[in-house]
Amino acid sequence: MSKQLVVVESPAKARTISRFLGSNSQVLASMGHVRDLPQHELGVDIQDDFRPSYELTNNGKKVLKALRGAAKEAEAIYLATDPDREGEAIAWHLKQILEDSSQVPFYRITFHEITKNAVRNSLQQPGEIAENLVEAQQARRILDRLVGYQISPLLWRQVGKGTSAGRVQSVALGLIVDREREIQAFEPQEYWNFEALFMTTEPKSKFKTKLSRINAEKALVPNEELAIRLEQALLSPGVQHQVAKVSSSPRRQNAAPPFITSTLQQAASSHLKLSTAQTMRLAQGLYEGVECGGEGPVGLITYMRTDSFNVAAEARQEAAEYIKKHFGPEYLPAKPNIYRSRKSAQEAHEAIRPTDIKRSPDSLSPYLSKQQLRLYSLIWNRFLASQMAPAKQLDHVIEIESSGGELATLTWQTDPDDKSKSLPVGTVCTFRAATRQTLFPGYLAVYSMKDLGEEDELDEIAGVLPALKEGQACELIELLKEQCFTAPPSRYSEASLVKALEQNGVGRPSTYAATIHTILDRDYVAKEKSLLAPTELG
Repeated sequence: MSKQLVVVESPAKARTISRFLGSNSQVLASMGHVRDLPQHELGVDIQDDFRPSYELTNNGKKVLKALRGAAKEAEAIYLATDPDREGEAIAWHLKQILEDSSQVPFYRITFHEITKNAVRNSLQQPGEIAENLVEAQQARRILDRLVGYQISPLLWRQVGKGTSAGRVQSVALGLIVDREREIQAFEPQEYWNFEALFMTTEPKSKFKTKLSRINAEKALVPNEELAIRLEQALLSPGVQHQVAKVSSSPRRQNAAPPFITSTLQQAASSHLKLSTAQTMRLAQGLYEGVECGGEGPVGLITYMRTDSFNVAAEARQEAAEYIKKHFGPEYLPAKPNIYRSRKSAQEAHEAIRPTDIKRSPDSLSPYLSKQQLRLYSLIWNRFLASQMAPAKQLDHVIEIESSGGELATLTWQTDPDDKSKSLPVGTVCTFRAATRQTLFPGYLAVYSMKDLGEEDELDEIAGVLPALKEGQACELIELLKEQCFTAPPSRYSEASLVKALEQNGVGRPSTYAATIHTILDRDYVAKEKSLLAPTELG
């Protein structure tokens, strides 16, 4: 007789956990949801307090015999489904189904990483099913069904068979359509940029600048006629160019928090060119366990469906020891970095992190596929960086003021629709050069914000400007003007759509990838150069 039956959701997870528990435990997979609302009817009694009716899913029918047989032989049943609302609901349904096959006690266990210690600790401290999470999942599922079943028949009549609506998918589609309408209604506005190359003799140097302000106002050159007049005025005899400002200001750049589901999907999209579905599939494999030589299958990351920035104290300590050993004590912050989650986050969860920081990407390269290794490296680097000291930088700025000559009498109407807006006599043009110098890299030693597409413009401009003095004369040796047009808002990528859904409080970490898959699969949206465009049907 098996002393205990442990039920998880996937076969891969079952294989990994069974190696930790030995022959006294039987680990079986439920293959996901075992019960759900019926496929071909509403399944919700609106008159009876929205009471749901459930039936076995196809997966449930396949695994039920084995689960019931194992339950009869067990002395205790541990429901070890995923640590989120969906997992809690699956555990509740399993208990409902198996109670008629076994009178033994049922326990709910959760762990955020599939490691031997985490699994064994959870078995030593079993709990009960969290009814509030089950009810939350049921409420969302019933709302999904009500929205879908109330609106879908209307769509079938008005649009076509097979169309559907949903509580999350319809909002996602609406965001994409609204953005497309903004793009179609957009009217580009002309403007001109100016770049100037200046030279000084003491010290002898050349440096590029951009026109930043005209008479203390943001530079606005709206058309070619005015661009030519400004160019001629700047190049006219008598114009003087002198250094108006030289400054170096210190800057601390703090590390980003460890990944949650949405930020992992965004970073994997921008840095690795992975879709949300690809990212979650790869992360699922890393979480459930990968064969690592003689160790057997090992869960390499914590649970990947989370919206919490929490990090276990033990993991923070291990990261601190690793940083001190491999980078030096100066790379550790004075106090551990703590990140606040959104109010709606499930605080019992952890952020996405490696289960063992000592498993560096290099050490795992023989065991992971190319794509698995790239995603693991991203997660590993981001977590390690989140525990490191800030980067210390200097922002250097030089401003050159150009005045006199024809600039002194230059005037024009800067806004064709507003006659009160004109460039006054006595025009002073301010050209600006800026660079960023990193004095101490801190967390940048392992992770750059470029991976998220969130870098500051100055992050691209490294180096130090020449040591000039205020009031010093300069010579304008080259002036370039460029015609530009304002750009329409860009279409959503999968990653930016996830960010928009999260910011609007729509969906959960477990639904982002599935939502995008649905609107693509049903041909409401098409991908054009990795961007999401609504189809005619959408």
